[in-house]
Amino acid sequence: MISILAGVLFLSLCVRAQVSVVSIQLQPFNITPESMMSAAIMNGASEQQVETVSKLYNFNNELLLTVKSTPFNLKQGLNSSFDGFRKAASIEYGSGNQSNYIKTTHGLPSGTFKICIDLVLSKTNEVLDQFCDEVESEFNQYLYLVFPADKDTIESTTPLLAWTHSEPFSVLSQGEYYRMILTEIKDKQSAQEALDINLPMMSKNYLTTHNLQYPYDAKELLEGKKYAWQVQKLVNGVVTNKTEAWEFFYRKKPEDKEVKYVALKHVIDASFYTAYNARIYFKFSEEYNSPGNIIASIKSDDGKKVSITILKDQEKTNTASDAIIKSVGDNRFVLDLNKENVKPGFYVMEIRNEKKELYYLKFYFPE
Repeated sequence: MISILAGVLFLSLCVRAQVSVVSIQLQPFNITPESMMSAAIMNGASEQQVETVSKLYNFNNELLLTVKSTPFNLKQGLNSSFDGFRKAASIEYGSGNQSNYIKTTHGLPSGTFKICIDLVLSKTNEVLDQFCDEVESEFNQYLYLVFPADKDTIESTTPLLAWTHSEPFSVLSQGEYYRMILTEIKDKQSAQEALDINLPMMSKNYLTTHNLQYPYDAKELLEGKKYAWQVQKLVNGVVTNKTEAWEFFYRKKPEDKEVKYVALKHVIDASFYTAYNARIYFKFSEEYNSPGNIIASIKSDDGKKVSITILKDQEKTNTASDAIIKSVGDNRFVLDLNKENVKPGFYVMEIRNEKKELYYLKFYFPE
C-alpha cells in the first residue's frame, strides 16, 4: 500500500515538474475573459485535461476579476496563448469602482496590476503550476494642465487653475490621489526645478475636480513674480505620474479707464468699446445744416433687441423708441446700462438719422 502511494506521489511530482506556465499575454487595453486565459503553457508530459483560474489584482492586492476556464486538452509541447480551445466557464467581477470600470471599458485604469494563473488538473483539481506577472497600464493615460497657459500673464491673486485627465476620479483605489502644487520661481530656475527644490506656496491633496481656485488663505501672489504649478498622481505617497511643469507671471490688473467719447462707425468690425462702470459715452457728429431726429437701439450678441434709455448731453432723457433731437455739430450721449438692467456681454448699438443712415458701436459690458 505504501509503495502504491509512493508511486502515485512520484508520478504527481513528475507531472508537476513537466508542466509550467511560461508567460501571460495580457494587454491593459484588452481585458476580456478570453485574454485573461491567454497563457503560454509548456507540457513536458503526455496530453492531459486541465483548467485555468485567472485572477486580476490591483496594487493594493484587491481582487478585481476572476475567470475560470472549462476543461481543455493540454497537448504535449508548447501550447500557445491563443489555442482556440479555452472557453470561460465562470466570470466574476469584484464590487469596487475599478472592477466596474474594467467591466464597462474592457481596459485597465492607469497604474500597476497583477495577474495570477493557476493551472489545475481537471480530474483531481490539483494545482500543477502557478504563474504571476505585473501589468503596467499607461496606454491611454493623459494628465494635462489647461489654464492658465504656460508662460501666461494673469491679473488675479486668486486665479482659477484648470487641468484634466483621462479617467474618472471614481476608479482611484485606496492610496491613490491627485495633488496640485504651486511655488515661486527663483532667479535662473526652470518651472520644474522650482517645484523640485522650493517649498510649496500651495499644496492641495485629494483633488476631485478639474478646477481649483487659488485659495484665499494661501500665501499671496506678488506682483512681478513668476510661479510654477503642476498636478501629480500619487500612490501610497509616491509620485507615479505628473503633468508638465507650467509657469505664469502675475501683474496687477491695470486701472479701468473710460473712453470719452467714442465715435460711431458705418460698419461693424472686430473692434469694440468696453463699458466700464456700466456706462457708454459716445458722440454723433451732424454734418447737415439743420437739426433732426435720430433713433437708437441696441441688440445683444444673439440678435435680441434690448430696450434702453439714452441721456442726451447728460441732461435730457428719452427712451430708445423715442426720437432723440440732435443739433448741428458734435452731439454727445451717455447710455447707463445698470438703469436698464442690461446683463454683461457683447452688444451692438445702432443709431439711425433722419436720412436713414446707420451708425454702429459694438461694445462689451464686463461683469
